[in-house]
Amino acid sequence: MAFLSNEKLLIVGAGGMIGSNMVQSALMLGLTPNICLYDIYEPGVHGVFDEMQQCAFPGANISYTVNPEEAFTGAKYIISSGGAPRKDGMTREDLLKGNCKIAAEFGDNIKKYCPDVEHVVVIFNPADVTALTALIHS
Repeated sequence: MAFLSNEKLLIVGAGGMIGSNMVQSALMLGLTPNICLYDIYEPGVHGVFDEMQQCAFPGANISYTVNPEEAFTGAKYIISSGGAPRKDGMTREDLLKGNCKIAAEFGDNIKKYCPDVEHVVVIFNPADVTALTALIHS
């Protein structure tokens, strides 16, 4: 299988539904063989890792971790769906408070461990504010 790049792609929130689909999509599209799955929930990210190992993607070099230093170090591309979902009764402002904390930590990890990252995609809500927060902190 030919890949577009050999650079490391980090999927943040890989243990969740969106993140796990991003992993499979990246492999199916042949973006890179080097994909690191990161999530704070070890059983979830471990499960996604096990599933991807069974999907027969030739040449794929998939790893997973709950350690941000290990995950972010050397990443050239990052896709993050690592925010918390909106729960019943939550307003946009409620979601914003929690997810902006997550986005700030996400940006701090970029600055600390992979300041030379080439492309970052933030897809957790509210995406406009969380992306800006991550950018400011990175």
